[in-house]
Amino acid sequence: MSRIESIISKWYDNSMRNRACLSDRQGFSLIEMLIYISIFVAISAFLVSILIIFTQVHVRQTSINEVNDQISFVNNTVERLVRESSIIDMTSNVTTSTLTLRMASSTLDPTTIYLSDNMVYLQEGSYDPIPLTDSQIQVNDFSVTKYENPGGHAIVQVHITVSYNTESQRAKYKRTTRTAISRVTAATFDSSLLPNTGSTYDVGESGTAWRYGYFSSGVGVGAAPVAGTSIKTTDDIYISTSTAGIIFTKPDGTCIRLTFDNSDNVTTTPVSVG
Repeated sequence: MSRIESIISKWYDNSMRNRACLSDRQGFSLIEMLIYISIFVAISAFLVSILIIFTQVHVRQTSINEVNDQISFVNNTVERLVRESSIIDMTSNVTTSTLTLRMASSTLDPTTIYLSDNMVYLQEGSYDPIPLTDSQIQVNDFSVTKYENPGGHAIVQVHITVSYNTESQRAKYKRTTRTAISRVTAATFDSSLLPNTGSTYDVGESGTAWRYGYFSSGVGVGAAPVAGTSIKTTDDIYISTSTAGIIFTKPDGTCIRLTFDNSDNVTTTPVSVG
């Protein structure tokens, strides 16, 4: 073989080897690209799943916070008003969706808290009702029951169920609370205490009588009081036991009780009063 042919043969062999190496390098780069793409896709999927989970948790927590905040606001408002009230104007042991309170201030009397169209409203006196909840939640149940507490103030039990107002199943949340609230002060009024009809209602009864009554002026029984006298009545005064009578204070400060014996004679007995 001539020298020229030998040179051409070597050049051809080198060219083929270079092509083979180049081909090998191109195949390796493609594999690397596929690996990088796979890693990128995996990381992206992981980040997206983390974002989805975070969003779901955030939405759920938002609904929980909203329900808890509004149900706490309603309960706190009811508790404050019950404690400030003079009378819980409800029938005992009867559950209703309206809480009626009699207040000391005539401008706030009566005060009612009631359920209407899945919202709780507060109305004080003649003022317009104001909502205690908004459209972000639904009040599924608001019921109150008054219980008498012999020897103490009346108690109101409040049962409320609230749910988050949404169509999303993941964001749905419902909570129910039941609380008992007692009045803490005696009944006070800044105006006359009048029944809504005459000669119908009583103050106390035989089984639950009042202990003492304090009046700064006259008392009229069947008639209007007269200035200068403590009691005026158009009927008899009945003393049901023979040992009881009328007690008078003498000028020296001592007291005597006047009674009658079986012969209609007046008898006097010294007594100590006070």
